[in-house]
Amino acid sequence: MNRQEAERLYDSGKEPTVATLLTYADENNQLKEENNQLKRKIGQLEKNSETSSKPPSSDPPHDKKPTPPAPTPNNRKPGGQPGHKGNNRKLLPLEEVNEVIPYYPDQCAHCGKRVPQDGTATTVGEPLRWQHIEIEPIRPIITEHQCHTVLCECGCCTTASLPPEVAKSNFGARLTAFIGYLAAVLHVSRRRTQEFCQTLLNVNICLGSIQNLLETTSDALEQPDTELRNALPEEPVINADETGWRDRWLWIFVGSTFIYFQVATSRGAQVLVTILGEVYHGILCVDRWGAYTKYHKGRMQICWAHLKRDFLGIAKIGEAVHAPDALGFAQTMENLRKRLMALWYDYKEGRLVRAELIEKAKPVMEEIKGCLNVYVDSSERSVRSLARKLLKRFDHLFTFIFYEGVEPTNNLAERGIRPAVLWRTICFGNRSDTGAVLTSRLLTATRTCWLQKRNPLEFLVEAITAYRKGNPSPSLLIQSVFLK
Repeated sequence: MNRQEAERLYDSGKEPTVATLLTYADENNQLKEENNQLKRKIGQLEKNSETSSKPPSSDPPHDKKPTPPAPTPNNRKPGGQPGHKGNNRKLLPLEEVNEVIPYYPDQCAHCGKRVPQDGTATTVGEPLRWQHIEIEPIRPIITEHQCHTVLCECGCCTTASLPPEVAKSNFGARLTAFIGYLAAVLHVSRRRTQEFCQTLLNVNICLGSIQNLLETTSDALEQPDTELRNALPEEPVINADETGWRDRWLWIFVGSTFIYFQVATSRGAQVLVTILGEVYHGILCVDRWGAYTKYHKGRMQICWAHLKRDFLGIAKIGEAVHAPDALGFAQTMENLRKRLMALWYDYKEGRLVRAELIEKAKPVMEEIKGCLNVYVDSSERSVRSLARKLLKRFDHLFTFIFYEGVEPTNNLAERGIRPAVLWRTICFGNRSDTGAVLTSRLLTATRTCWLQKRNPLEFLVEAITAYRKGNPSPSLLIQSVFLK
């Protein structure tokens, strides 16, 4: 509407003017609502790993945090400052050194007299020790096994048999374990493994043999893998998580002393029934994925790290659409979360005992419940939905306050599954059931060794050796005291 149209409307009288203004007001309100809906949709689309449960790897490059600016110059030299305790490579003890080469000065720095180089010179104090580390070209140890045929006096010819551990493969247990380690821990592809063996190990091996050796490793890990799976339902506390794996799903279950992986075709509760049984009697620490709440009717701990991201996401949408409920709810819940975590860290660092933690946490818990009740009927859908869900699972928010061995976040499972996610970017998941089993067993064994501070390569060597000899496999079940 231009000025002339506005003047004509004004001159037309009260009723036409009021009717037109009301029409414009309705159109304006409708446009505002459509604008807010678009802003909410944009806010949902712009969610990243800091404002939702999306993994960091899904963040687009332009969302990466910028490098912080360089500190203001203050005439300090770069590097460690005076008083800073440096970190240096520690010298190995002499019994671990292959060769010691002594050096003596050629002549006296004062008078120029020649110094004997045969070790008879008078030395003062301890020598300056400098250790130089090198590796020799790697040459494989090739053993030829010859099975002779013997003619007996009775006229019968008998041929000797190969030892079982030799007859099953042309490649030894350590080389087989090495290939499994390259795949599961270093995420090296089959073709790159072939190149590595040829270039660094001087072993010519085809891709088919590499796959066969990986399948051998999978068979060797069947017994310890089954042992952990059977022990998992008896764990008092389990942290669980899942992630996509091509057209399958990779599940992780973290117990007190081991980590169990399972590649499944489903993300549903039936997987939990298969792994943990019809009923799990311990405490399950998870995010709010429906499969967990559908399966487990006992004690749970909902991850507060996920809730923090939910609060930040709601606050971001609230700022975009100028929604007071969203901002108020998100800011209040985030402040209460920080207070609760401050008490938890006081307990973890020994400034509070369990009874004091419980006593000090109760008022915060009541404030959280009050905040949820205030916003349970909010006009803002995201606020209303989250408030109702948290009220429904209210007791599951504070299990870590009352029970030993329970953390407020699901970081144990998140960190445990992270190496597998990196592997996924290279292998793109599995196309066969055999490959899925191989992945599960390799991840279970190597990540459990990581948790137990054991050498995963040496464990694989022991398992493969035992399997080829027909002996019992080494166990991954240990007492929790081992980890202290």
